[in-house]
Amino acid sequence: MATNPLGQQSSSPTRYDASVLYPIPRWPARSLLDIDKKILMYGIDHWHAYELSWLDKQGLPQVAIAEFFFNSNSENIIESKSLKLYLHSLNSERFADIAQVSALITQDLSAVSKSEVKVTIRNLDEIDPADRRAGRSIDAATLNEPADEPDAALLLTQSEKVDDEQLYSDLFRSNCPVTGQPDWASFEIRYSGSKIDESGLLTYLCSYRHHQDYHEQCAERIFRDIWLQCQPQELRIGLNFLRRGGLDINVYRSTEPVTSDSVNARLVRQ
Repeated sequence: MATNPLGQQSSSPTRYDASVLYPIPRWPARSLLDIDKKILMYGIDHWHAYELSWLDKQGLPQVAIAEFFFNSNSENIIESKSLKLYLHSLNSERFADIAQVSALITQDLSAVSKSEVKVTIRNLDEIDPADRRAGRSIDAATLNEPADEPDAALLLTQSEKVDDEQLYSDLFRSNCPVTGQPDWASFEIRYSGSKIDESGLLTYLCSYRHHQDYHEQCAERIFRDIWLQCQPQELRIGLNFLRRGGLDINVYRSTEPVTSDSVNARLVRQ
């Protein structure tokens, strides 16, 4: 990337692209402060990345939290927006496992900062589950043939009846209709009636990966599609979006009134 992306409108790369990483030399600012001449200084720069996602070999989206440790003696820092764009460029790439993702990120960040960077990546289920919500994850379900846009026909039911089933997924992604930047969320559903096929539900949720819409409109489309296609007796869904600009947005829609004391506690990625 030839120019600093900060302050510019930048679309997320659709494929892997390490060239978007923008280095900023440390020495000009330090020379103004005479730090190198007057002060012996050690340190690290510790980053958390909550919007890390890629595809496994079968095309199933994966999400994780990464930590990056930069040595303060590195030649360059990396401009934060360019790092965000770089991570988004991994969203449609397929990797065998976390180790392969970590190796690539380590290689690219080390090359741009011109110093060895330590990268750690953890699945969400490796992190302290004390603040996890009720229910069962569907993220290990088999992904059916993916769709480019949300399609209610992907939602299927089984003959089995369930009473008050609670499910969730951490794989939801849509895109801002204004900026085109990804919006990440955890999805939850609580319902009674015919059992909803979990592979179909996961495939339906993943079909939002390239869809552009506001948070509230995504939630209402999901609620409508499940209600009409699966015809549950009772239904409540929620989308807990990752924080952006200091704000996290949590959208709940239900067949019963929703009160302020019934919302979720903050989730691990928020």
